[in-house]
Amino acid sequence: MAKLTKGYAFAYQALGFIYWDKNIKKGLSKSIDDLLPEYDEYLESYVYEKIWSELSPKEREIIRILFTGEDEKIADIREQLGMTSGQMSVYRDRLKKRGIIKANNYGYMSLKLPRFGEISRRWF
Repeated sequence: MAKLTKGYAFAYQALGFIYWDKNIKKGLSKSIDDLLPEYDEYLESYVYEKIWSELSPKEREIIRILFTGEDEKIADIREQLGMTSGQMSVYRDRLKKRGIIKANNYGYMSLKLPRFGEISRRWF
């Protein structure tokens, strides 16, 4: 469960509630994988739709490239989008300040929000 929430407080609360509701309260004994559709629905409805609606088209394209969940080379993303280094820095900084990506390793970035890649695929 900790990996699925990536330290995001709302995600932790949502997944904890769903797990408690399905497993403990109702005794349905479901695995975490069985809870993912409802978990995704919570994240999408209460948080991610709003975040997505406020992204620019270029920011959305960067998110699309980051779907894999692995660290991606910023230079490769920049090249795929035909952006200069300066342009890429602006978008990287915006996404980082919004808490959508992490760029902890020099030259790399990845999605920070739990399951944001999987959920935002529906919008492409």
